[in-house]
Parts: sequence; structure tokens; C-alpha cells
Amino acid sequence: MSDLLILEIRAASPHEAAQYATVAAETFVEAYARTAVPSNLAAHVAREFGEVQQRRELEDPAITVLAAREPAGDWAGFVRLHAERLVDCVVAARPIEIVRFYVRGRWHGRGVAQQLMGAALDLATVRGHDAVWLNVWEENARARRFYEKSGFRVAGTKPFLFGEVLEQDVVYTHGLGTAGGATAGAITGRRNEG
Repeated sequence: MSDLLILEIRAASPHEAAQYATVAAETFVEAYARTAVPSNLAAHVAREFGEVQQRRELEDPAITVLAAREPAGDWAGFVRLHAERLVDCVVAARPIEIVRFYVRGRWHGRGVAQQLMGAALDLATVRGHDAVWLNVWEENARARRFYEKSGFRVAGTKPFLFGEVLEQDVVYTHGLGTAGGATAGAITGRRNEG
């Protein structure tokens, strides 16, 4: 059986805040350690990741965190969506943002990212959103290729505070039609309920 078939994607609940914080910090450092100024990376991780912060996110009704889980419950990756954040360059009546999208390194190249993106697009469609948007560091070529292959298109830029440095990220948007995402029915569990 392939690794792809043994993952379950479902919403995280507040009692998983510690695991969420650990995986979020780990995957962020994994993604940016080679290119980031260490002090900026440390400042960003300290500000954005911790059990209290992630518990608040998981308790917020506007936020959904979908986790791709191994059979033992460990997370292979996750996507955090936020329904109430807007950016000027996204033209849609009811957009939803992908705030974070990360897969642990040992799961790269094994289909986890595609499953998570399909689940995120499905969730957005089911909840009546007409577009999904995200921002990504302009020099993150791997992520940008993945988003483009997933149907996202450049919509503009927006500021992003990375540590103590204000950067401009590229904003991508994906319109949602009636077809939805790639893995209809892949999501189990209920949103943000413990």
C-alpha cells in the first residue's frame, strides 16, 4: 500500500494545539532555514508559533486547519484557511485565504500536497466561497510552481512581515467553479470542534 492511501485529512481541534504548533514551526523552519537570516527566522517563529497561539487559531470560527494524518496520528502536513481576511488585489464576493500550507520534508513528493490542496479547495467550495487566495515569498520557486499547477494565478502583491523585515509577497488566486477541488469527499471530521 502506498503512503498516499494511508493518510486521512480532517479538521484539527483545539486539543491538538501543541501538535499543530510543533508541526507549524518545524515546517516553517524547514522551508526557510537555508535562505533566511537566522535572526529574522527566529523572530518570526517566536511571534507566530506556540501552543497558546495555535489554540486561539483552532478556537476561532473563521479559521479551519486541515491536517493530513499518518495512521498513528502524526501530521504529514497541514493547511490553515481563514474566511475573514481580505486583500485588495483579489476580486471575489466571498474569498477565503490559505494562510499556511506546509508538508513535512519526509512527505515531499508523495502526493500529500496535492491531497491537502484538493481538500482545501473542496472545503472552500462546500462553504460557498467563490475564490481561494494565498501569498507566497516571491523567491519560493517550488511553492510557486505547485500553486500554479494547482490552478492559482498571480493577482498582485502584499506586504509580509518576516521577522523584523517587511517583504512583498506574491498574491495568487484560484476561482472556484462548480467542479470544486480535486478530492471531493476527502475531508472528515468537523471544523474546529474539540
